[in-house]
Amino acid sequence: MKTLMLSLCLLLAAVPEAIAQNAKLGHIDRQQLMLSLPERKDAEAKMQAFAAELDKRLRAMGTEYERTVTEARSKAETMTNTEREIATREIQELEQRIQAAQEKAQEDLAKQEEELLKPMVERTNKAIQEVSAANGFAYIFDTSAGFVLFWDGGEDIMPLVKTKLGI
Repeated sequence: MKTLMLSLCLLLAAVPEAIAQNAKLGHIDRQQLMLSLPERKDAEAKMQAFAAELDKRLRAMGTEYERTVTEARSKAETMTNTEREIATREIQELEQRIQAAQEKAQEDLAKQEEELLKPMVERTNKAIQEVSAANGFAYIFDTSAGFVLFWDGGEDIMPLVKTKLGI
């Protein structure tokens, strides 16, 4: 985060000088570009299938938990103190396993998303860099990131990048 802020500050400090030198500025909605990639649908389908599998596993754990709790409640009247302690410990262990599984599932989903998006990010980065170099742009701003609050002029390079990507 510090690196991002430092880079932004340096960029903002350099912008007036670049404008004074008539640097060519461009902008692109990176998020919209990513959404328009044809391989995005396949990646989303893979993510949904992966999420469904994780959800299925978590539901199975939840079913096991409910069964164990129901069983313990139905036998509570006839259990000895030792049996109640064992049942309580078993329920607590299941709760901990479920919580750990939920956290792991969130980590796995994030890792899967990063893995699926990485080739698309690299592909769009390359296209943006090539279009920028070919058309003499000094700066390209990502309008989807929210850092550019106002611009007067500049060129939207989305059509050029889409052409470069063949979409």
